[in-house]
Amino acid sequence: LREKIKGLEHRIMDMVRNGNENVIIADKLQRWARSLLLTRAPGDLPERIAHEIEVQFSVPQVAIKVWGVSDEFAHSSWAQGVSEDAKIFASSLTAPFCGVNSGFEAVSWLANPAAAMSIALMPLRTGVLNSPSPAFGMLVLASPDGQRFESAMGTDFLERIAELAGAALSRLRV
Repeated sequence: LREKIKGLEHRIMDMVRNGNENVIIADKLQRWARSLLLTRAPGDLPERIAHEIEVQFSVPQVAIKVWGVSDEFAHSSWAQGVSEDAKIFASSLTAPFCGVNSGFEAVSWLANPAAAMSIALMPLRTGVLNSPSPAFGMLVLASPDGQRFESAMGTDFLERIAELAGAALSRLRV
């Protein structure tokens, strides 16, 4: 019985620790979303999204691409250099892809692709992430830590980031 009680105590401590970590992540998500709302010029949003993810969540590398934008934004670096295959791949994702960098085109959008050992690929849509609507962009998070973004990790916060970023970036579209 004592061993059972100790085991339950450890599980409770783990749940409290996980709850505290989730509160910290939720606070970071709120600060990130606030920075998007304070961005006045729509053309500044892609770079703000990437920069604030790097700062708020300590992600070493972030890249973003948006396609189907109005002519006003077509010259921007974040609106160029995406193949049709990458667009089709982004539209096929109904949840963030997390795992080992296995040569995805989107990794080449990063400043230092060779340092990306683990990645998270997040499609950008105007609706919820798992909607059937085609993606109009993709957000790439990368880390030199091979375990930072792994296939077994929970993606709830990554889904919220993708949905908020998609909603904010919808102002850039045709």
